[in-house]
Amino acid sequence: MKGLILCAGRGTRLQPSTYTKPKCMLPVNGEFILVSIIKKLVAAGINEIGIVVSPSQGEIREIIGDGGEWNATLTYLLQEQPKGLADAVKSAQSFVADSPFLLMLGDNLYEGELTPLIQSLDTDKSAAAILLQQVKDPRQFGVAVIEGGQIVNLVEKPRHPQSNLAIVGVYALTAAIWPAMERLTPSPRGEYELTDAIQLLIAEDKHVAYSVTTAQFFDVGTHERWLEANRHRMDHDPRNFVEPFGYDPSVQWIPPVRVDPSARVMNSVIGPYVYIGPNSVVEDCILTNSILMDRVTLSRIHAEGSVFGSQVQLAEQGIQEQPARYILGDRAKVTRINPDLQEDSQ
Repeated sequence: MKGLILCAGRGTRLQPSTYTKPKCMLPVNGEFILVSIIKKLVAAGINEIGIVVSPSQGEIREIIGDGGEWNATLTYLLQEQPKGLADAVKSAQSFVADSPFLLMLGDNLYEGELTPLIQSLDTDKSAAAILLQQVKDPRQFGVAVIEGGQIVNLVEKPRHPQSNLAIVGVYALTAAIWPAMERLTPSPRGEYELTDAIQLLIAEDKHVAYSVTTAQFFDVGTHERWLEANRHRMDHDPRNFVEPFGYDPSVQWIPPVRVDPSARVMNSVIGPYVYIGPNSVVEDCILTNSILMDRVTLSRIHAEGSVFGSQVQLAEQGIQEQPARYILGDRAKVTRINPDLQEDSQ
């Protein structure tokens, strides 16, 4: 079995954080989402992995490389235009060929086991198998309707869902999907939907297996979900509950926190649920439930539920009593203007 990870999405709901980097290259508990997914596939025994990227995402290959670090062999595949998940999968047909493959979305983190879904392809002699979970608002997902223990209908992001069973974003597929792909037409959203392709298999009386999971999964499509995924991962990593070694005694740590060894933190209160990335400098700050990427410089900031992109520089005149929420994209520079001065500062 091969693996396939779709990373070519534009990430519009995560702007400005995704103006200059793909969603899959955002850190959760200090690890790129894409790296987490690669390691997940390798742990399930899948080492030959294709990664679908867009023409503007050359940095993914530059940073991730050939996969040897994780005992994987990575092949990068190009989706020329963002025409939907099915189109992204189709761009990998030459790589996958006739092999069964496990498909994962590059902005999803699934915390459960993959093996049961993989095994269901052979056990049930299925054309495909999908992972489902009950959710509060299924309108944001592909939704499955089950009758008599069989999937009878799949709909992508329905306005009026007929069930609360959402597709988690993990699919086990066989070569039966390729003829279905050829028959697709754009959906009302103007995209080629993977759910439509699997629905065609169902309409042709091909068996599509499913498994309902209660394991945690995170669709990292908004800043709120990104922070939620970060909190979950931080809670389950014992290293985040040990006070960072060698840091200034003027800092109060409230675990869980994760601080890159190259970062400098002084005279601050940090945590809980704070990640501080490489070569960042934090001074005279109070930070809670926040993500600082690399080379961030903060001074006199009281922040909660915030995301600071790469090379952000932010300074206030004095630390505020109440926390503020900051969402700043890469290379943003903000300095409070002092109204008492005759000339403006930048």
